[in-house]
Amino acid sequence: MGTTTAQFISTLASQHRIILIGGLALIAHGYNRPTKDADIWADPLDSALIWAEKLRDFLSQFPDLTIHRLPGWEKITTCGEIAAAAEEIGMIRINGLNCPLDIFRRPNEFPENSFNEVYDRATVSADGTRLPDPLDLIITKLDTGRTQDFHDIQHLESLVRKHYAEVLPTASIEEVKTLFDRYLDWQVCEHALKNPSQEVKDLTHRCLEEMAAEGDPFCQAILEKLPIPYTDFPPSP
Repeated sequence: MGTTTAQFISTLASQHRIILIGGLALIAHGYNRPTKDADIWADPLDSALIWAEKLRDFLSQFPDLTIHRLPGWEKITTCGEIAAAAEEIGMIRINGLNCPLDIFRRPNEFPENSFNEVYDRATVSADGTRLPDPLDLIITKLDTGRTQDFHDIQHLESLVRKHYAEVLPTASIEEVKTLFDRYLDWQVCEHALKNPSQEVKDLTHRCLEEMAAEGDPFCQAILEKLPIPYTDFPPSP
């Protein structure tokens, strides 16, 4: 039996920083859904050529595997071809494992220089890869037009709301600002309104008013149910 995709990823992660994305990351986040391939984000390093050279050196351990690029999953072999694919489409595909493996230098909606930030927020997995937090994984699935990604985002958003429901009622104002900067909707505001801090309540009401002014009916409904008006607060600093 040849090298499995899981074995390949684990070996690669022992030598380079790897973030798990795609269907395998969704499964790791508790979503029961099939996946036809595997996706990882490999440390983009300082340039596409250096990235290609490191990847080509690593692949020399697996002579039965082949490298491909879009369009048409054309077979490529040289570091220059790998670097060009990384620059033009952000990824290459490895065939010859038990399922295809897409290795990204630049995943959807993320520039290369976001890698460190996403990696630091991610959690360490048993195979040496890192699992991105749900919000970062959502970003990789935005604006693809694929039905599966829409369902994936729904699952990930439910995880985010669950986490926010747990932490917002007792979070400090600085923590709330950080959480709001990353994700905010009417349900998040409902959780934040349970916080006893007047600063948190004031910030939440301002956010509700802004979203209501933009046409969010759920935010407007929350505002209408509040016992006192919150229309005279000074603007946020």
